[in-house]
Amino acid sequence: MPDFRIPLPWPETTDKAQLRLLVVDDDDVDRERVRRMLLRTAPDATVVEACDPEETLALLQEQAFDCMIVDYRLGRLTGLDLMDLIREVVPQRCATIMVTGLGDEEIAGAAVRSGINDYLTKNQLDPVGLMRSVTGAMRRTALERRLHELAYYDALTGLASRTLLTDRLQQLIARRAREPGMLAALAYIDLDHFKPINDRHGHHAGDQVLGVIAQRLKGAIRASDTAARLGGDEFALLLTEVESAEDCEAVLERISRLLREPIRLDGRSDGQTVQVTASIGVVLIQDDSLEADSVLRHADHMMYEVKNAGREGVRFFDPQVERRLKAAHDELEAVAAGLRNGEFELFYQPQIDLATRAPTGLEALIRWRHPQRGLLAPDAFWNALQHKKLSATLGEWVIGSACRQIDAWLAAGLRLKVSVNVSVHHLLHPSFAARLGAILAATPSVPPGYLELEILETVAIDDFESTVAVIEACKALGVSVALDDFGTGYSSLTHLRSLPLDALKIDRSFIASMLDSPSDQAIVLGILGLCRAFNRRAIAEGVESEAHIRRLVELGCHCGQGYGIARPMPAAEVAGWIERQRACVAA
Repeated sequence: MPDFRIPLPWPETTDKAQLRLLVVDDDDVDRERVRRMLLRTAPDATVVEACDPEETLALLQEQAFDCMIVDYRLGRLTGLDLMDLIREVVPQRCATIMVTGLGDEEIAGAAVRSGINDYLTKNQLDPVGLMRSVTGAMRRTALERRLHELAYYDALTGLASRTLLTDRLQQLIARRAREPGMLAALAYIDLDHFKPINDRHGHHAGDQVLGVIAQRLKGAIRASDTAARLGGDEFALLLTEVESAEDCEAVLERISRLLREPIRLDGRSDGQTVQVTASIGVVLIQDDSLEADSVLRHADHMMYEVKNAGREGVRFFDPQVERRLKAAHDELEAVAAGLRNGEFELFYQPQIDLATRAPTGLEALIRWRHPQRGLLAPDAFWNALQHKKLSATLGEWVIGSACRQIDAWLAAGLRLKVSVNVSVHHLLHPSFAARLGAILAATPSVPPGYLELEILETVAIDDFESTVAVIEACKALGVSVALDDFGTGYSSLTHLRSLPLDALKIDRSFIASMLDSPSDQAIVLGILGLCRAFNRRAIAEGVESEAHIRRLVELGCHCGQGYGIARPMPAAEVAGWIERQRACVAA
């Protein structure tokens, strides 16, 4: 059966002649008594005495001891207080035994929790029992150190492990919060071209390369910095103090050149060498805004960006980009939750015959009735409307809601075409036409001709062939299609002729300035000419005044919408507006 015991640093019989022991007691008599007991069982041991915490700390900083025997009562302080002070100034403590004249269980428990290995009462002390306690405490301390090494240090290279690096990184982040203005950096390093070395020369050669790289990294940083092996051929450097991003980049470029130097393989008579390079991702740390895991994740991501860009290089994480990405992600999450919670609704903006002023249709416009921010227009959640997956979900909801509203209006005797906007991702989704058919089938009493889809001109031109196929599929269902914001894209006459459209919507930017700009008026007139030539309906967007209406009629545009006609309104207000408008027309 395999032996899983962790080897101790000495045999079962401890060489007592090499023992270095420290006795701490403010009582001269008790201190001498303990010293005599120790020397009776280990006459060649070195026993040093200290009478107060100050002297103890000085001795521990100057010399190494195997075990410290400390009294609980030390004048103003206790042995437990001394242990707290030792942890602050001594990097590696020795085995510790506490002796006291008190048989208090609470004190004993506190002693164990503070890291003391054993707790003895003075009235039960004897030389053999005391030495047995000393050797037991030393063995436990050695075991703890070995376990610490296994957990916190890499067995192959001796560098810090991921666990130790994460602990030190978190401590550093906390310090930076208390010391604003100081910069630190975490560099995530992956070796390029390492796998071929393993494959060609074997794992022994690979381990040798990792060992050399580890030594180079360790030799290139300061004592206050940390070099770690994260696993495989991945390493990390925690640089505790850097002047600036430029200074950090210069340090890492120097280290990158150092790692690139050839490595001579052991046991090769031909003196063969191998070479690796490094892809390095970096996160600068100046406060506690990021947790240690987040810093490592961002540095890892930057490292992979270097890999994808061709390997060997240094790339820094930009927190501004992260904040924008997080804000966008939070917005998407909020929109998805709002959709589930029924917070979205459709407003409708009327379209009229500009000559007769009779209503001809409505454009459905999505609104978000946000529980905290109130009613929001699409500009407030534009990213979600352009998101590949969520835009399709929102788009289906809009089309379905519009069809159900058309159904309700038809039942009430209101017959008007309703147009809805469709995003690029939604329109070009492989199942768009099939899903549209399913939505229409869910409202069988709504004739498909009462629904019109609006697509952006720029979308139609960017993926022309796919757009033509989708439009033809929609028209086969009986749904009409309009090209929105016409004039802002780059449509050619060939495109316009080939797209099976029913209408062009003239972009509001041309309508708004056509009264004062002869060039914009000429553009509007040209678009109207194209509509007549290709037998397309023309709809003017952004009609803001009576003067706009008169000029558009003079130019031959017969349909329009805009604030000069009516603002978007909830569905419940549409019937009343239509009734009033028709009354005005009749009058």
